[in-house]
Amino acid sequence: MNAATNAPADDVPLVSVAGLRVVLPTGERSEVEAVRRVDLVIRDGERVGVVGESGSGKSVTGRAIAGLLPTSPRVRVSGSIRVGGREMIDAPPAAWDEIRRTRVGMIFQDPLTYLNPTMRVGKQVAESIPADREGGDAARTRAVHRFLEQAGLENPAEVAARFPHELSGGMRQRVLIAIAIAKLPSLIIADEPTTALDATVQQRVLKTLDATVAELGTSLMLISHDLAVVAGMTDRIYVMYGGRVVEDGPTEQVLHEPRHPYTRALLRSVRSLTDDGVDLYSIPPELRRELAEEVADAS
Repeated sequence: MNAATNAPADDVPLVSVAGLRVVLPTGERSEVEAVRRVDLVIRDGERVGVVGESGSGKSVTGRAIAGLLPTSPRVRVSGSIRVGGREMIDAPPAAWDEIRRTRVGMIFQDPLTYLNPTMRVGKQVAESIPADREGGDAARTRAVHRFLEQAGLENPAEVAARFPHELSGGMRQRVLIAIAIAKLPSLIIADEPTTALDATVQQRVLKTLDATVAELGTSLMLISHDLAVVAGMTDRIYVMYGGRVVEDGPTEQVLHEPRHPYTRALLRSVRSLTDDGVDLYSIPPELRRELAEEVADAS
């Protein structure tokens, strides 16, 4: 299995986002500019991290790339989103369906929200397998078990027969990974995939995701509020604040030579094993004011 069959030409980025702007309603008469002129590129086989605190616009950016923003006249998306060189802004629903069916797989942070509680796990994985790829029922069943096993689940036949509520949080998260990879996508977007898990299970799930992406040769967009999560799994990092990208670059450079004060503040917020009894770092009010002014000036 290899995602290369869905890959674009070498000279065309898998995903190219330019001047992306997303406006979302927050009430009957109010709205917020959740994403403000974001530029972002993901190349074939590349692993990209998008980090920032809650409300920074990182998840909205990921959902925009996957065409999963709410359908409403009050949701306004402008700029450019190209997937495999194809412009997707204002694309019809059928075009987005094709992109999600053949190019983009999504892993969400809350499995119970996105898994159907009335449907057995195996059937939900089977629904992600393109109809023209696996033949009869027996072949599809074998494929389901293969994807579950690839996602790090032991006894895949037993897991496939269960309902989501019968699985642990870590197992449900692996099921979401299996659903995402079942279509052999060119890109997997993992949106805070370990937020609800304890530290031990989080590391296991990340290790599974890392190994799965490596085996498929697919690209990865890993969205997280935690720089420590993306540090060992990405080639490049985009740091977002207030709906904007405030810094981007190779992972090593961003982690060891951060240019923006917000990136430096995020790095100071990362806990270590020697931090017992040390107060958590919080961004000081004066930096918040500077960041707010920077966002306002750039709007």
